[in-house]
Amino acid sequence: MKKLLFVCALLTASSTLFAQKYAVIDANQKLTDACRDAQNIDYRLVNQAWKDIQECMVHEKSKDYYDTWRVAAKIKNILTFKLYQDGQTNGLDTLQYFTGLSDILGFYSKYEKCLTTPNEKGKLPVKPADYKELHKEAQTEAYSLRGNILSGAQAILNSHPKESIKLLECYLSTFDDPLYKELKLNERDSLIENANLYYGMALKNMSQTWEDTLNYLKWYEKVLASPTYGTYTCVELMNTYKDHGDMVNWEKYCRYAAEHFNDVQFPKLLVQEYIHQGKNDEAIKRCDEMAKLYPTEIYFVETKALMTFNDKKYKEAVDMFKKLIEIDANYGRAWTSLGTCYYQIAMENRNNIAECKKWINEAIPCYKKSEELEPDQPALWGNYLYRCYHALQDAANEKKYAKYKDA
Repeated sequence: MKKLLFVCALLTASSTLFAQKYAVIDANQKLTDACRDAQNIDYRLVNQAWKDIQECMVHEKSKDYYDTWRVAAKIKNILTFKLYQDGQTNGLDTLQYFTGLSDILGFYSKYEKCLTTPNEKGKLPVKPADYKELHKEAQTEAYSLRGNILSGAQAILNSHPKESIKLLECYLSTFDDPLYKELKLNERDSLIENANLYYGMALKNMSQTWEDTLNYLKWYEKVLASPTYGTYTCVELMNTYKDHGDMVNWEKYCRYAAEHFNDVQFPKLLVQEYIHQGKNDEAIKRCDEMAKLYPTEIYFVETKALMTFNDKKYKEAVDMFKKLIEIDANYGRAWTSLGTCYYQIAMENRNNIAECKKWINEAIPCYKKSEELEPDQPALWGNYLYRCYHALQDAANEKKYAKYKDA
């Protein structure tokens, strides 16, 4: 009696499995019938096939059957393409469309898993030669959708950040998915930088707390070394930490950008921050380093010269402003600064009339050059020339520039 019950149970199980496999075959046949005329697809049959295969996807006896997922992917592909076609005239539901593409990728991944999972007897569901063909077909179909998944994530990351993250997780999961193992995506797919960046941007759009912020910043950090996005992510990291009052990390990423990217704005910002913090030695050190890296950039030479001038080291500043003029002889402000160095040296020697006049006579040609270069900017030279001629008791020129004495 027990043996009979066991046989009956075995037959029942076998018949249930067969019935479910037949349901998959039937869904596939409906799809084939619906698509006999590619120009006039019978979507009524396609929808019936989709309804049938959805039941197979959750049924205990067919959810691990490899063909369930192959057929599901084929049907979903046709329905998603129809959604896209209809959207060209009625407006595309981008969220539904890209979610459909994501579902297809998921179906192919399950298909691959079923193909490579042995049964209780240790046997694979198909022969090695058949697997190779089935695997390659699934891989080709799925791979062709990956780029669209990433584009979809980008398209909706501002409007639907949560859904964008789901698409990105789908895309990122393919890097470790056995379905794509021969493609070596981790080595060859440069778009992983895009995916990491979009993930960070989507998380940023949902962030509410500082913990949320730290989470999305981790994704920006993954793109720091990117030649394409590194500059952008450095700016994002710097701005976020600065807004939070964390100048230590602001300086960390500003320093990173200054050292890794050929963008002069980062070392400029770093110098400005050092000055703001009163770290003049650090600022001067950075100016020296950057002046070598950017020999035609006036900012670093001028900044160091002005700091030296403000420390009342006028003779040292003279050489620096001369260097600035070597870089750009038509920079009127540099001539003004050089003249002012000479003027301050003259004032330091005001009790030595001859020495004082000597330095004022050095200053005048500098101010005159500034006037020549910037005739519409009397603030650069007018008042200084008036004071020089006044000190020399040159009445004619003093009168000439008297109108600028308050400039």
